[in-house]
Amino acid sequence: MHHSTHTGHLDLPALSAAERLFIWGFRAKARSGGAVPTAADIKQVYDHFRVGDAVPSLESIIEIFACTAHTAIEVHCPTCPRISDSEHGILRAIAAAQQDRVDVAREQFERWLPPVGADWALAPVQGLATIFRMAGLILPDRHARSFDHDRMMAMQSWRVGSPTLH
Repeated sequence: MHHSTHTGHLDLPALSAAERLFIWGFRAKARSGGAVPTAADIKQVYDHFRVGDAVPSLESIIEIFACTAHTAIEVHCPTCPRISDSEHGILRAIAAAQQDRVDVAREQFERWLPPVGADWALAPVQGLATIFRMAGLILPDRHARSFDHDRMMAMQSWRVGSPTLH
């Protein structure tokens, strides 16, 4: 059991198919140290939905978070029905990128990344967003909830194996 920053706003079943697919892939890639799902499983599922070409972008986004994040992001396991505040923010960034609102996407990423990291994340985010859009997988632009900045800044240190990715 882990403590979550989730406040009951969004659950996985309430998300669109595009959002669920992205979140599942993001979670699976972020937790790739486990045995299942494998990288091949992720590619197979994404290929089924005609977005297999988005997997390298997904990997790049996660690598940027892993290498440059100044604040931890909360990533749940692939089967968790809850959406963390971090996952909600990432969904908002992808939706904004689909609408060519790069400023909104960058603002979301600056919650966790330094300015240069947020800049680096934009190209793979735009690539992933475009591939999803071309496959008809449109992420709705959900209004972002207020962000509890002090609470996230308190997460500067976290134990290994916690539900965060850094």
